[in-house]
Amino acid sequence: YGLLHRAERNYNEAIKAYKQALRIDADNLQILRDLSLLQVQMRDLPGFEVTRQNILNLKSNQKINWLAFAVSKHLNGDREGAIKVIKVYLESLHPESSEKRKKCFETSELLMYLNSVMSEIPDNDENVLEHLEEIKDLIVDKMSWSYEKGVALLRIGDYESSRNVFETLLKNGDSENYRTHSGYMCAILKVDRVTIEESLKLKGTDTIATMFVLTPSQIETLTQNYCGALSEYLPKSYAVRRIPLTFLEGEALKGALDKYCRRDIRKGTPFLGQDIATLFFKEEEFAPDSPPRKIIARDPVDVQENKTYQIVFGLVNEFVTSLSASNPHFPNSDEEESTSSLLWCLYLKAQLLEFSGDLTNAKNMIEKCIEHTPTCIDILEKKAHLLQMSG
Repeated sequence: YGLLHRAERNYNEAIKAYKQALRIDADNLQILRDLSLLQVQMRDLPGFEVTRQNILNLKSNQKINWLAFAVSKHLNGDREGAIKVIKVYLESLHPESSEKRKKCFETSELLMYLNSVMSEIPDNDENVLEHLEEIKDLIVDKMSWSYEKGVALLRIGDYESSRNVFETLLKNGDSENYRTHSGYMCAILKVDRVTIEESLKLKGTDTIATMFVLTPSQIETLTQNYCGALSEYLPKSYAVRRIPLTFLEGEALKGALDKYCRRDIRKGTPFLGQDIATLFFKEEEFAPDSPPRKIIARDPVDVQENKTYQIVFGLVNEFVTSLSASNPHFPNSDEEESTSSLLWCLYLKAQLLEFSGDLTNAKNMIEKCIEHTPTCIDILEKKAHLLQMSG
């Protein structure tokens, strides 16, 4: 009956049937395994822990059973219990076993998982750092190990050491990882613990510079690092070129946007508009005792009033004028550009008009793109999208 109910996706009834079967054969491993999968599927975490413990008692010589039991403890919020289970398993290994003597990817990931569970325990940062040093020689993924070390140093307030760790990571090939950039920015700005924890949870291309409205001194510090040493050492890094756009202001922002847009227009990047749109920030007050937050402007009225939008739109108009000449070139440049540069510049202008709610002029701009290159699929897709939005 349990199999039939599971096939029908009636998981609650399947669990009841499996529990009834265990009354007849309590040591049946197959039934226990199936039951544990159904319990975690239905988020019956206490039951999942009990089932995994029963499996471990019956088959304690299998590594997977120890790890599954540790995960069940972790899911139930028993971090100390999860740590104890993993340590007992590691102590049960023979001193001469390959898992203890050699670098093994499975053991490496297990140790890093153990360290991550330890980091979730409040006021345990010193122990986390000590554990990282103990397991250093057994870790295969050195970048993940270095990142966790940088985070641990941040949490104990050793900003200088943390900065060195994150800077080494960026220079050793992790320059496109925005999590690393967030850690680096927290270290050089010396932010408080609450801000550190919040920045570590950011996803995508978000950093601390997209969270809050920064003070002039913080902007100056970030400018010195990102527009100075890092940009010289990592001139090809996309993240190092893009992150300053989130905190620069005035003429500095205009100059950075100019270089950024020219590069992608030359390469014919269709999603440049969507990328630029994530820089249209507006400020909102969430709490009286905290700095204003940045959120992305979505409303056409907010977009039109946004300073970054106005700068980009002005630059694009200058680009279109210069590239439409008999000798196509960008402003303040004698280098002749290909005809495709004008196409992608017009396409970018159409996207900006769309963001500002001016669909009529956006469609007119797309028609100019089609006149320029009738066979470009991206242009035709954009036209269809604008027609759909226009009703």
